Amino acid sequence: MDLTIKTLIARLRAFRDNRDWAQFHTPKDLALSVSVEAAELLELFQWRREDAELDGALKQKLESEVADVFSYLLLLCDSTGIDLVDATNKKIDLNEERFPVSASRGVAKPGGED
Repeated sequence: MDLTIKTLIARLRAFRDNRDWAQFHTPKDLALSVSVEAAELLELFQWRREDAELDGALKQKLESEVADVFSYLLLLCDSTGIDLVDATNKKIDLNEERFPVSASRGVAKPGGED
């Protein structure tokens, strides 16, 4: 199913509004939810070896958690008037300036920045 981000946001709004949950979706609460879901995503990899295979069960859990993070992030952007695609493009532009290929290729921490 190929959905645009706008269509996805409309589905999330409808889901939320049909349950009268907008009252719980303040920017603060949505930001907290992004963090909580990101922690659940990270937990899937806790204590796993770096070279461990991504089996079907883990991939299914991973898919669910990334969807949760993405959904809350979309709702946060929607509630604050941020265009996520535009913001991401701006960030890529900024990072292209900050981390030129000549100084960054293959370097985990270009320029020694923290």
